[in-house]
Amino acid sequence: MTKRLNIDRNLKRPIYQQIYDWVINGINDGTFVTDYQLPSINQIASENQLAKETVIKAFKLLQEKGFVKAVHGKGFFVASGEVKSAHHIFLLFDTLSAYKEVLYEAIQEQFGEDVAIDIYFHHFNPKTFENLIKEASGNYTAYLVLPFDNPKITEMLEPIPAEKLFLIDRWPKFYKNQYNGVYQDFYSDVIHALTPFISKIELYKKLVLVFRDTLTEIPTELLEGFEEFCYQNKIEYKVVKQALQKIEIEKNAAYLTIDDNDLVKLVEEANNRKWEFGKDIGIISYNDTPLKKVVANGITVISTCFEEMGRRIAQLVIDNKKECIANSGSLIDRGSF
Repeated sequence: MTKRLNIDRNLKRPIYQQIYDWVINGINDGTFVTDYQLPSINQIASENQLAKETVIKAFKLLQEKGFVKAVHGKGFFVASGEVKSAHHIFLLFDTLSAYKEVLYEAIQEQFGEDVAIDIYFHHFNPKTFENLIKEASGNYTAYLVLPFDNPKITEMLEPIPAEKLFLIDRWPKFYKNQYNGVYQDFYSDVIHALTPFISKIELYKKLVLVFRDTLTEIPTELLEGFEEFCYQNKIEYKVVKQALQKIEIEKNAAYLTIDDNDLVKLVEEANNRKWEFGKDIGIISYNDTPLKKVVANGITVISTCFEEMGRRIAQLVIDNKKECIANSGSLIDRGSF
């Protein structure tokens, strides 16, 4: 029985790519086995009211990747009943940032050449998130989603088959189902990262967390872990929930910043006042990026390894493993603290 081709003209994905996906999905689910003869170009075009050139483009791509073969005078046949490396990935991030570029590149590199990755951004907008999930449902071999905390997150993700869903980076506390993926344990990571450096922290009069949680939906677990660390170790601390541009930056204080704009403000202010990093002011930034290795001779960071996270999430998909893995973080001391 032929696997039905359903063309959705409302999708952003081009029609020739939908034909490509149809063949790949048919091979992956066992409908199209080795040497199975696919419907002809004319038949697909006629039944779906498509231009023949569109169908030809899809079959040419399938040929180039070695998934189908053309037999002169007969048509197109499935070259192999196994295309484990032939993935078409739906990747949904919240926003674009420097460390997400690192994460994306690691995912792409781990998959290798035989993969197509479509990347989208939800910008913490529930409606955008929900619509993107609905539009993508059924069109991909795997779905890699960076979620956010929302009471309806389980229902929003419902259109995606559980075995094809892999969550990245965040542990969504409102998500009710078991899931596969690679996440950061923000609560434990900030405690474990700061604990070996208590003697350094105690050289400053206070530890200041700049936590503008309305800006980029920063996990509240990070704040909770920070406060627990300070409480357990009797460290004087302060939590600032507004931009540093609006407050007086204090000498002899150590700052932990989440947003890079606050990091820039701290570095500028310290330079203007000729304060020495690691002495007159301490700076720790969250989430490492290549730029933080060189700014001000190196910025101390608390960070998970995003290259490792990318490799791990891609390998879960490649191996079809059902696991939920914590990607631990640590403090990298570069002298700014």
